[in-house]
Amino acid sequence: MSDHNNNEFPLDWLRHTSPYINTHRGKTFVIWLSGELLNAGNFQHLVHDLTLLSHLGVRLILVHGMRPQIDAELAAQNISPKFARRNDSNTSDKDSNLVRITGSDVLPALKNALGQVRSQIESAFTTGLPNTPMSGAQVTLCSGNFVVAKPYGVRDGIDFSHTGEIRKVRVNTVKNLLDLGLVVLLSPVGYSPTGEIFNLHAEDVATQTAIALGAEKLIFLHEHADALADGSSNSTREISAQSSANAQILSVELKPLEFVINNSLIACRSGVKRCHIVSSKQDGALLKELFTRDGSGLLIDSGSYETIRPATTSDVAGIKELIQPLIDDGILRDRTEQDLEREIQDFYIAERDGSVICCASLTLYGSQAELGCLAVHSDFRASGKAAEIVQHLVREAKRKNCQTIFALTTRSGDWFQEQGFIPCQLSTLPEERDNVTARANRGSKLFALQLS
Repeated sequence: MSDHNNNEFPLDWLRHTSPYINTHRGKTFVIWLSGELLNAGNFQHLVHDLTLLSHLGVRLILVHGMRPQIDAELAAQNISPKFARRNDSNTSDKDSNLVRITGSDVLPALKNALGQVRSQIESAFTTGLPNTPMSGAQVTLCSGNFVVAKPYGVRDGIDFSHTGEIRKVRVNTVKNLLDLGLVVLLSPVGYSPTGEIFNLHAEDVATQTAIALGAEKLIFLHEHADALADGSSNSTREISAQSSANAQILSVELKPLEFVINNSLIACRSGVKRCHIVSSKQDGALLKELFTRDGSGLLIDSGSYETIRPATTSDVAGIKELIQPLIDDGILRDRTEQDLEREIQDFYIAERDGSVICCASLTLYGSQAELGCLAVHSDFRASGKAAEIVQHLVREAKRKNCQTIFALTTRSGDWFQEQGFIPCQLSTLPEERDNVTARANRGSKLFALQLS
């Protein structure tokens, strides 16, 4: 029998924590660690917490930064780092908007820093955590070429050389590793199909990975979130990704979080359920955020997604606004609001906060159905909404006893093939199909999917 007083055992804490343990088990979390955090004195404490999460059944993907490590390598080689402002960000934080120009002279420093950081992280998770509550508990990390990248290119006259952006994440490979109980470690680098290495923004790697895997949570461990953890910030502690206020509600001292908040909003609008911004300085802040009702950081919630539904005449203006940029770009044929009103019975939409964010039409020609006028709002193009509405219309076509569903497109042939459609000759279009010649003159190509 224990000699300890029963009052010393945190019964209430355990009881309140148990539901969170059950909720998080089996879920995928993507966690971003800054390069600065890796050099901080409390990094080993964070390793203990991450090990605990893994042993509680959380599927972990860790994404590390390494900007200070690269800078240190460059300084050792007497090379001055070069940065330029990224032109695809809408945040005001100057440091977060900077992109490193990764010339050939920077590559050796990049590779040295990469090796050092990976070794440091792998070593930290292999110590067995002596003299801690997790003594003897170990996790196995796995890293590799899981991110495919492409060049950032030449922008505003600046050649970014070996700086890149994410083309895709090898989702199936990462999922298989998680299924084996491994912790996946991703670095801010990617590789092209030709074997080139590209320097990536670590925050973008974390965000795009969370989106690609449909992660339950994306978590940023940020040094400027300590005001949230100690309660000194007067800012709100929760943001809805569907709120028009979003980052504008932040107080001045939390403005450095604007970049990761913006990434979090993108993630939540693209299928990630919740994002958290948690202090990297406060010991235990991550566990408090995940296992207590009040948390310790900033929560960005995706909000509820509206179901796809048939359009009505009240949706005409929203559909017109959504498709007009594609009409202007020559991707879709012109449709007036009067045209849309006549065809409205063929349209399906998804909406958010009263705005149409995705639309497509389904027109029947006997046993064949045409999928047309597919458009997705620019804020939701990475969300999978296009594939979602296509699958919805495929089910509708089957329900209406169609044998084939087809689509005409000038630019999205590869995407339709990814959805299972195959190229076909225009001559196979149903005879009653109107304006075939006009569409053929636009250079449209035909893709079809057999339903029976």
